[in-house]
Order: sequence, then C-alpha cells, then structure tokens
Amino acid sequence: MKFQLSQCFGVISLLLVSLSLTAQDTPSIYINDNQVEPGQTIDVNVLVSNYNDIVSSAFSVTWDSMVLRYVGVDNIAFGLSEDDNFNAMNASGGELTYLYFDNSLSGNTLSDGGSLFTLQLEVIGAEGEQTMVDFGGLMEVVDTSVVDLNAEFSGGLITIGEINSTSIVENLPMRAEVSPNPFSKNANVLIELNEGGEIFWTLSEVSGQRIKDGKVTFSPGSHVLELENTLFKHTGAYILQLQMGDTFITRRLLRVAP
Repeated sequence: MKFQLSQCFGVISLLLVSLSLTAQDTPSIYINDNQVEPGQTIDVNVLVSNYNDIVSSAFSVTWDSMVLRYVGVDNIAFGLSEDDNFNAMNASGGELTYLYFDNSLSGNTLSDGGSLFTLQLEVIGAEGEQTMVDFGGLMEVVDTSVVDLNAEFSGGLITIGEINSTSIVENLPMRAEVSPNPFSKNANVLIELNEGGEIFWTLSEVSGQRIKDGKVTFSPGSHVLELENTLFKHTGAYILQLQMGDTFITRRLLRVAP
C-alpha cells in the first residue's frame, strides 16, 4: 500500500493541532497577600496567569466575616456586571460566587497579572489579626476546547496592622522567612534567633485543617527548618505558624507543580 506525502503532511497537521489544543499551561487564579489597617476598606484583586481563550469560569471567594465585611465588587473584566455575574446572597456571611460564560464560545484572554475583578472589603478585625481570603465552590475554568483546565487557585493572607521591620529586628527574638516561595520540592524555613530556645510549629491547610506539627530546639543564630514535600499533598497555599515563647509568626507557603 502506498503512503502519499500529502497523507503524511495531513497526519502531522492533525498532530500539531492536537498538541496546540493540549499544550496550554495550567491557568492560575490567585490573590496576593495584603497588609491593611483596622477600619480600612481594601481592594482585594482576583488575579490570573495563563488565562487564555477562556469561555467559562466559576468559583467562590470566601473570607472570615468576623474580620472582613463585604462592600462590593469593582473593575470587572470582559464587560461583566455585578448583577448578572455575581451571587452575593451569602456575602454578609463571607462568600461571593462568580460565574462567567462567553456565549460566543470564542473565548477571552487576560494578560498575566491581569484582574478578573476587585473585591472590596472593610476591615473590622483587630490589630494583629491574620485571616485568609480564599477560594471555594465549583472552582472550574474551561477554554475553547471545552475542557476543564484544572486551574490552580491560591488565596491571600490578610494581615491587620502595620509591621515596622526595624522594631522587629531589634525586639523580636525570632524572625522567619520561606525561601524559595513559591516552591516545588521541600519548603525551607529560614529562622534567625537572637536567643536560643524551643520553637513549636504547625503546618495547616488554608481551610484550617492541621497537617502536621512539631518542635525544634535551636541555638542563637541562623537555622533552616526543612518541611519535606511529602507533607504537601497538592499544589496551592498552606499556612505555617511558628511559636517561640510569646512570639508568633505566620507565613503563607505556596507549592507549585515541578
């Protein structure tokens, strides 16, 4: 049986089309960490990356209604409206549902770092409190291939009260940062101690479900607390809490795919 060159090119073309439909990077929808003041009305931007040729998105944004009070939404992408594309029925209880569908099925694209919308919240919590603005509900993103792209959703940590870095360096017995963050393998927590002592740590899901806790004893100076990748069952955000005496530090960790 003869195999024509035109047939060969036809097969290659089909393969290239197939690859182009499946090669899209996983979209991310995320909220940055934010430092705010009590009584302030803040803009929480719902941001995206790899958000290309999208025909529908659905998810809820959730927050602690005892710390943050719903005001409204603004800067809505694609000419959508608050009345038609948001369900604010549970907003007073800390949940806003977003639904976008492109009736033309041609899809819409936002550049990396672009905003789907801005959630406006009033800070009613006290100085020193921390809380998450996170995602829930259906959490679905579909592109023009009519395939759910298994988008990654990552919430943001809201810290109430201004942090004076100079006073932290001088007065706090412990400082901690996660590096790198986001990470794909183990999470390294860089800890700096003015005085030695016991550190209690807790790793949790952003929902509050505890994953693991432990205790380490370090001398004064620089140390690394390594959290193995087996602790992180999926990509997304986690919360690490450290305690040394009366000092508490909370850090948001973001695990991404290798």
